Amino acid sequence: MKFNRRNLPLNAMRAFEAAGRHCHMRRAADELGVTHGALSRQVKQLEEQLGTPLFDRSHNRLALTHAGQRLLQSVRQALDLLTTGALYLDPDSIHGDLTIASPPSASSAWLLPIVGDFAQQYPEITVQLVNIAPRTRHIDSQIDVAVCFGQPDPGKRKIEPLFRERYFPVCNPKLLKPGHRIRTPMDLLEYPLLCDRYNNWPRWFGVAGVEKVPEFRQLILEESFLMLAAVKSGYGIALVDRIEMHRELRTGHVLQLLEATLPATEEYYLLTDAGTLSLRAQLFVEYLQGELGRMSVTR
Repeated sequence: MKFNRRNLPLNAMRAFEAAGRHCHMRRAADELGVTHGALSRQVKQLEEQLGTPLFDRSHNRLALTHAGQRLLQSVRQALDLLTTGALYLDPDSIHGDLTIASPPSASSAWLLPIVGDFAQQYPEITVQLVNIAPRTRHIDSQIDVAVCFGQPDPGKRKIEPLFRERYFPVCNPKLLKPGHRIRTPMDLLEYPLLCDRYNNWPRWFGVAGVEKVPEFRQLILEESFLMLAAVKSGYGIALVDRIEMHRELRTGHVLQLLEATLPATEEYYLLTDAGTLSLRAQLFVEYLQGELGRMSVTR
């Protein structure tokens, strides 16, 4: 079917966006307040209209196809633009304060640019970014939106999984010796390995198939944001998540060296008011989810 503005299936697109964001039909249906069957039918009809599958449903797991990934990015951007346009009609309605909390490592690695760009786009909102420790259970009620590493106690608020980090080795390309290529995990041992207090290297080597890891040169930095700064400066190889080095990977300032990935032991969660969000919080949550989508972050 050839789509135009008159026959564009907006409801099906909205259903697809929720399903693609969660990669889970039931969670998407719950979010939209429809039945699992109704949402599945809308997505299936959209696939039929487009003439291409948007999801791979094999192995009892829902995953986006390449076509689905491309469409999800376009639909998400379009919905963000429509929402922003509608909410921005009355600047007085969003004027006020917005308090956002996250662990310092997340703020310095990836959240600060998102918050900064959001603040520039909405100058009527006074944004305050405050720190919470990783794995904090109780979040102060004065915080409007919390990005938590590790599941907090929601109390009377709404909690939803945001994403789980997956770590892989990267380095500044200037670190690599001329003519030396990284082909196997053992090749990494030619260079200093950077680690924070959690030291994920033994676990990563296990995932990569190395049963017994020999001793290796280390540079140990207590905080992960120091480790990220060290890898960008070319002091060694670090295990990072794609979102932490999104800009550097895209520009080639750091290189992914091997494909093996190690999932984090905890997920990131989003904590917000359980009732109707303020326009300020709603705008930020949608902006945050849109940016994470553009970075191809999935759970």
